[in-house]
This record gives sequence, C-alpha cells and structure tokens, in this order.
Amino acid sequence: MTGVAAAGLALNQREEDLEGARIEPKQVPSALRLFWADGLFAAAQDAFILAYLPLLATELGAGGAEIGLLASSQSLGGVLALYPGAMAARHARSRRWLVVLFAGLLGRFALLASAFAVALASGNTALYLVIGLFALRAFLGNFTLPAWTSLAADIIPPGARSRYFASRNVAINLATLAITPLGGLLLDWLGMPGGYVVALGVSFGLGMCATFVYSRLPEPPRAPAAERAGKRFRPLAAARDRHFRTFLAATFVLQFATMIAGPFFNVYLKNDLGASNFEVGLLSTAAAFAGMIGQLYFGDVMARRGALWLTRAALVTMPVLPLMWLGISNPWLVLAPNMLGGFIWSAFNLANFQLLLEVTHEENREEFVAIFHTGVFFALFLAPFLGGVVVDTMGYKAAFALSGGGRVVAAVMFFVAMREPAKEAARGMILRRAETEA
Repeated sequence: MTGVAAAGLALNQREEDLEGARIEPKQVPSALRLFWADGLFAAAQDAFILAYLPLLATELGAGGAEIGLLASSQSLGGVLALYPGAMAARHARSRRWLVVLFAGLLGRFALLASAFAVALASGNTALYLVIGLFALRAFLGNFTLPAWTSLAADIIPPGARSRYFASRNVAINLATLAITPLGGLLLDWLGMPGGYVVALGVSFGLGMCATFVYSRLPEPPRAPAAERAGKRFRPLAAARDRHFRTFLAATFVLQFATMIAGPFFNVYLKNDLGASNFEVGLLSTAAAFAGMIGQLYFGDVMARRGALWLTRAALVTMPVLPLMWLGISNPWLVLAPNMLGGFIWSAFNLANFQLLLEVTHEENREEFVAIFHTGVFFALFLAPFLGGVVVDTMGYKAAFALSGGGRVVAAVMFFVAMREPAKEAARGMILRRAETEA
C-alpha cells in the first residue's frame, strides 16, 4: 500500500520503474506529478455537481424519462465524438493541446454556461438547456479521450502503471470524499436555483485548475506528419482481433446492465427514502472512501496477479450491489451497498483500464481506444432509456433487479469468453517474471 501511495508523486522510484516512457527520464517524475494533480482537480470539479445532476433535473421538473435522457445524451456525445477524436489525435501536432483546447477549455465553459442557464431560465427551458450543455461537454471531453489515453501511455512507464494509476485514483477518491458533502451542504443552504448556480461555478473553477496543470505536461515529439498520415486503420480490424472483440463485448454488457439503474439511485434515495441533499452527498462519499482504500490495496494485487484476474475477482460480487437496494428502507442503510460498491468498482475500473492498454496495439492505439469507448458509450446511451421506462412503469426496484441480472451475464462472459486471453496473460506474466529473474 505504501508503494501505491508514493507512486503518484513519483517518490522512492527505482530507476527501472521509470524506463519505457517516451519522454526524457528526467521529465518522468514531473510528468507523473502533473498527471496526478490533473486527476485530483478534475475529480474535485465533478464532485461538486455530478452526484446532484439528477437532483437538479428533478428540481426542474424531470421525470424518469428525462433523467434517462440526461444520462443518455451524455453517452451519445461520447459515441459521436470518439472516432473523430481518434482521427484528430492521429493527425494533431500536439495531443496535449488538443486535450487542453477541447476538453480543458471548451468543455469546461459548458459548465459555466449551465450555471447561467439555471440562473436565467426555469422549467423545461432550463432542463433542456442543461441536458444539451452536458451532452456538449461529454462530446468535447470524449473527443479528446483517444489523445488523452495515447499520451498517458507515452508518459507513464509500463512498469509503474499498476501502482501509479492506483495512486492517481486514490487522489480522485480523496477529492470526491472531501468535496461531495460540501456540494450537498451548499445546495441545502442556498436552495434552488442559487445553490446549483454556485455549485456549477465552483465546478468550473476547479476544472480550470485541472486545465492549467494538464497544459504543463511534457509531450514526446510526434512522428512526421507524412508518416502519421500514411498509416491507415480500418474499423473491421478491431472486429478481427478476437481478444479485443471479446473484451469489448463483455465490458459492453456490464456497463449496459449498470446504467439501467445507475442514474436513478440518488433520485430514489432522495424522493423515496427521504434523504436531504447533504445526506445524498455524504452517502456518496462512502463509495469514494471505500474506493480509495480499494485503490491502495488493489494496485499491489494487480501488480502481482494481473488485470484479468482482478477483473474477475470484482465481478464475483458486482451483481449483488443493486440487489442490496431492494431491502433498504432507511437512507443510512445505503452505506452498505455504497461502501461495498466503491471497493469493488475501484478494482474493476483499475483493471479495466490496464486491460485496455494490454489488448490494444501501440501503432493503432488511438483508434482501438476510440472503438472501445464508442461501444461502451453506446451501452451507456441505450441503457438509461430502458431504465427510465422500467422506473416509470414498474418502479425503481424493478430497475435495480434488472441491473443485477445483467451483471451476472457480464460476469459469465468475463469468466468464460475470456478464458483464452486469460491463459495468454498468464503465460505473459510467467515470461516477464523469468526475464526479471534472469
């Protein structure tokens, strides 16, 4: 755990841990710290508003269908953005400035525009302006995701990734833990619309801090433009890659099942269980706290056992999480599924990103990442519509039960369909250990 905690700030790094990055060795520690700080400020930005976004929608008159639309429209933004973003990342002279311009500036100004929409409009006008602006923000953020992932792979040494990303995720969870309850207190104190206007403004300010930090990252020199333009990638190549195809399908099913219920947990907590905004925020931080502990623990586990093993271990418990909500009658009982969920999802998210880097090819990583996230966001786009219909017709608990059943299917896929990739991963670990010992 100590090694994970120190990795993000590049403390006590061995020389061999810094090998493999595509920037100068002397730049690596600074790059690791800057990338870590970017995650901290970006998480603080989201913590101030994202947990309360469905509650804002209900304050503006949204029902289950509109809450589903709020979630789905953001996923649609991701679907539409990723492949053009991969092409932009391939041809951009600087991936760093591509991220800064589209996600860091334009995307974050959408937060500020949302604050003005809530302040100056009301009812359906404000509701659909907020939905549209957050969809635009999602488009701009995901347009840069291939460039972000590719640059991260270049500046973070392969040997340090497991513990480093665990440490960075600890920082993200710390920000969520500290700031989410403050957002709830602010909303309870200032009410509607003032509380949401201020929360969106503070979120914008924290996001601009992340933009400034990211803009200082070192970036390795790009290959000549003619060489980059000469590379061609056909989307069907991903379909022919069996390991990538299987990984994408299993992740698609899990995310689809999760988002059938995902947008409605906090709405159910407030509307049916009677929680205040502050209680919603405080209970959300339970997941962040458990996730922080999970990152400290699972970073070392993944370094020893591998990403696929950790994915499977998480999926054993994941289907139980939405089912735990079926018997809850008091807001504070939500602590149990939230803490267990934060712990388990920290393992899955850490392993899933590492698996993505393992199953994608370096020469076409931007495009493979775009296709992967397009598939995932397509699941996130479709599922809230189904969840909204289920909530409006059969209630919240039916959506929770359906989500649990879908997660069982995803778990079976990761255990059965990825059996061969697991064997190859195990052989790779044995070879790496043998090379290290030699």
